[in-house]
Amino acid sequence: MPRTLPTRPSPRILPRPPEAMHLRGDHRVLAVASLALAVVSVVLALVESYDVGAVVALLGVLVGGWSQMVSDTRGERFESVTGVIVAAVTLAVCLANGSGVWT
Repeated sequence: MPRTLPTRPSPRILPRPPEAMHLRGDHRVLAVASLALAVVSVVLALVESYDVGAVVALLGVLVGGWSQMVSDTRGERFESVTGVIVAAVTLAVCLANGSGVWT
């Protein structure tokens, strides 16, 4: 009869604690800030303030990128990626329709 090794649960398949999915700490502030900057830049683009909207959108992309690098949870990453995408699209629209300061 072949010998079998005692089985122990692998640490890779252990369930994660429920608090691991919750947003917490100062990294969530960065994720929310990227979303807020994206929303502000969209509003500025809608009122045709393209130069200021482009600056705010660029800040949203930078803050969201940093938030993506330091995020701990899936929720933080979801918020920061959403903010980065909205801010990047708004930045492109503002630069395409700008008053000529950026060209």
